[in-house]
Amino acid sequence: MTRISPRRLLLTVAAMLAAAAIGACSEQLDAGSACPSLCPGLSVPIKDTTFSPILSFDTTLVGYPSVGLEEGIPLASRGDTLEVRGVLRFDTLSATYTPPSDSARPVTQVDTAVLRMRFNLTQSRLPEWVRFEVYDVDTAAVDTDVSAVLSLFTPGRLVASRTLTRAEITDSLRIPIAGSWLLPRIAGAKHVRFGLRLVGAGPVSLRVHTVETGLPADLRYYVSPDTAVHQVVAALQSLTPLEPANFASDFRDYSIAVKNGLPAAGSLAFTAGGIPARRAFLRFNVPQWLLDSTTIVRATLQLTQMPQRAYDAADTVTIRGQAVAATSLVTDLFRASLLLVPRGTFVTDSIRVAPADSGVRTIELNGLLRVWKSAPDTARTSPQRAIVLTQDEEGLHGAEVRFFNAKAPAAVRPRLRVSYIPRVTFGVP
Repeated sequence: MTRISPRRLLLTVAAMLAAAAIGACSEQLDAGSACPSLCPGLSVPIKDTTFSPILSFDTTLVGYPSVGLEEGIPLASRGDTLEVRGVLRFDTLSATYTPPSDSARPVTQVDTAVLRMRFNLTQSRLPEWVRFEVYDVDTAAVDTDVSAVLSLFTPGRLVASRTLTRAEITDSLRIPIAGSWLLPRIAGAKHVRFGLRLVGAGPVSLRVHTVETGLPADLRYYVSPDTAVHQVVAALQSLTPLEPANFASDFRDYSIAVKNGLPAAGSLAFTAGGIPARRAFLRFNVPQWLLDSTTIVRATLQLTQMPQRAYDAADTVTIRGQAVAATSLVTDLFRASLLLVPRGTFVTDSIRVAPADSGVRTIELNGLLRVWKSAPDTARTSPQRAIVLTQDEEGLHGAEVRFFNAKAPAAVRPRLRVSYIPRVTFGVP
């Protein structure tokens, strides 16, 4: 899993901002507003040109956000179309407790244990009844071995379950956990790792809050009948993996996409969104003369949406373009797609569509072309001339938006429409 240095990203963004400022100044010098009053006979023509093909490379990358960085676990069960499960880890349950005014004692009983979760009911799909199932998914396999975890969702590993009607579902849930199951794991200092599965009377989906949202799950239980001994409230904690440093914290809670029954996008499209989430990486081939010898008035990327009629096809989602801050030294596309300029910088607008829609969608790239004008494409320290298309609520929504790529027929492939003023030169008549 690639780690991105915040300091390096900040320096790269600062350099891009400085380049944009320099570019803006040079454009003001090329076409100053005072010129028409000083030279009344001079007209400045604005030309309009469409470039196609404009992309030198495009592809779809899968696997966002990184494990454990999801802003929610999107539990879902939709038959053959989509299934998502979750994992909650409680690796540091203390085997001792200390009564008031006494010394530490070993935990010899566990009473009234509950797993508490909180939900984001936005965009949930709830049939007449749903059942939350909790499994023991502790395994010695490496943390990234998803198949090993999924193999433990068996009847013999079922720890607890709770069935609710649609009317009974609120923004929180407590699932009782048997003390007889929990006690030997506390006494033996074993990991307690729960696998979550959601099933229902029909297609169902629901988001569980995570550490990233500030409302994580917890495990609560009593270890003594003495009312002076408070209830233990155990927070999510993961002790593995050991390397790289601090990586274990990402595994405190995370989601697993078991299946995604969307039809393949094919070789003529790139996509954004879905579960697991996809990002489209677009690298541009902008003519150098356009950057060097003109003042760009407007630059609009035109994309043709490919209709996709699977689940969530009617739900509207937001697609955004973000400038790539990675330089040409970063050849790993997955890593480059994480080194992005913050949203709203250079690429300021977004696309709001439903996956089943079709037609031309536009993204304004004026500010980004100014940056590319001031940063030579040949410089190894310059940002790549590329953008990444991402979906809001990435990794939380089954909807996936598709666009025709550079291999598609000419009428629907990506193109760049540019309005520009040719550089004006002055001389002695």
